[in-house]
Amino acid sequence: MGEGSIAPFNALLVEGIPGIGKSTLIDALIRRHVNSAAIRQTRTLVHLCQAHTIGPLASAEDAGTLTIKDNLDHLERIVSMIEWLHDSVEDHKRQSCFALVDTLHLTHCLRPGVLTWQEVAAFDCRLARLGCRLLVLQAEADVVWERSIEARTTWSFLRNYMSKFGRTDEELHKYFMYEQEQFVQMYEKSMMPKLLMPNDGAVESIE
Repeated sequence: MGEGSIAPFNALLVEGIPGIGKSTLIDALIRRHVNSAAIRQTRTLVHLCQAHTIGPLASAEDAGTLTIKDNLDHLERIVSMIEWLHDSVEDHKRQSCFALVDTLHLTHCLRPGVLTWQEVAAFDCRLARLGCRLLVLQAEADVVWERSIEARTTWSFLRNYMSKFGRTDEELHKYFMYEQEQFVQMYEKSMMPKLLMPNDGAVESIE
């Protein structure tokens, strides 16, 4: 698209189970955005990785002290910031903002898991009003086993945090497949413009 056809605000939320390719896709989108921009024409780019979207909840979750209010307050901070980014460029024809979000309210309903869809639905509607798009990645069972279990045998996240969902590889794989089904169900409920994308090929090819 030409410069004049770029909307002032574009946002994409990427959701899916661990290892499905979220970070790889977002990295590719960031590199494409920067590399395609003319000299001195790179517009505002905001990337909220999991250190921002779910990381701040980890300590309270591990301690068993995370409350619904704490989780909702965290979502409020993030969604309010995205709303501010939207409003700050909406009236500027020559300015634009790209926001890429790695997991948010869908994941919060599963991990940490103190929230239900009913409690996050209002945030979903607010993001929909901004035109934020939802992309949910999914894969077949054998691909999930390869990426989320076999390829991550030394991954501390898998062996420490995720051990609460399964003590063996088989139990973890079963949980990941369950989680993927839950993502699809929440995807159906979301009001955002959305795409459910199979990602069974090589992770590096998803860009």
